[in-house]
Amino acid sequence: MILNISEKSKSEYICRRLTENDIKMVMDMNVNFRENFICYDNALEFLRNPSNWIFAAVYNDIIIGFAYGYELNRLNNIGNMLYIHEVGVMEEYQRQGIGYRMMSELKEMCKSKNMCRYFLSTYQNNVGANALYRKLGGVVSDESQGNDTNYVFFVK
Repeated sequence: MILNISEKSKSEYICRRLTENDIKMVMDMNVNFRENFICYDNALEFLRNPSNWIFAAVYNDIIIGFAYGYELNRLNNIGNMLYIHEVGVMEEYQRQGIGYRMMSELKEMCKSKNMCRYFLSTYQNNVGANALYRKLGGVVSDESQGNDTNYVFFVK
C-alpha cells in the first residue's frame, strides 16, 4: 500500500509506543514491510509484555516507520536500557525525516522512563542507517567489529 504524504501533511503522522490495541496495524506490517514478518499470536504476546517495545510512526492508522526492542533491567541504579532489535521506515518514506523524528521521540520516551541509554546495531555498509544514527548522536561502541556497527545513545 502506498500512501502519499504531502509536504503539508508530513507533520500529521504521530510517533508513539504501540499497545495490544494496535494489533491490526501491527499485522498490516506483513503487507507494508515484508511478508511473514508478523505472527498474530507472537505479536499479541509481545505487545502485552511491558518490557517489549514497538515504537512507531503512524499515519492514518498505518505504521510507516517502527523500532522494536526490549527493555533490559540493570543491577545498578542508573536506569534500565533499551535494546533496539530492528528499525524500519517504509521505502517510499525514507529520507523524509520520519526515521529521525521517530528515533528522537523514542529517545524522549526513554528519558521519561528514566532509562540510561538505548542501543542498536547496523551493518557497516548500511550508509543511510549509519548516517541517521550519527546525526541522532549515536556513539559508536568499542565493541563494533566485522560487518556490524554498534551505536549507543545516552539518554541521561
